[in-house]
Amino acid sequence: MKLADVLQVISLIAVAVALFLNYRQARETARQAREAARQVELSTAALRQDSYRQLVTHGTSANQTLLAGNPGLLGWFLASRGVPTGTHEENLRHMFVFWRMDSHEEIFRSHAAGQLPGDAWQAWRNVIEADAALPEFGTVWSRVRPQYTRDFADFVDTLLPRRDAPAE
Repeated sequence: MKLADVLQVISLIAVAVALFLNYRQARETARQAREAARQVELSTAALRQDSYRQLVTHGTSANQTLLAGNPGLLGWFLASRGVPTGTHEENLRHMFVFWRMDSHEEIFRSHAAGQLPGDAWQAWRNVIEADAALPEFGTVWSRVRPQYTRDFADFVDTLLPRRDAPAE
């Protein structure tokens, strides 16, 4: 074999090795890109959830102190939402139920987004069911239902005791 033939064989082997390494590098780069995309999706989902949580918290945290300590303002706030008003204690119960609905929707949204483990969702669902069984819940819900997302509202509707069912 001539030196030129040996050099061509060596070159061919070098090209084959380079192509193989290039293929492996491309596969690894694609794997890293998929993982980066997955991380971006998780971060985006967490950001959405945190934004929604901030929205809910902003809407309730400032109101808690302001409304709970001011019977007139509490009555006005509930009336402005169509919620029946009564004694200060009744109004506080209605407001508490209203705040709980916000928490329930936040947990429901986390569950719907797949960000809540099944056992945690089931435990919280039990809490929602217990709250939905309260007479105050039904009173407030019938007035504020349109303020919630459709899928959450439909879910809550399935938990409410039927009003047309005969009493046992």
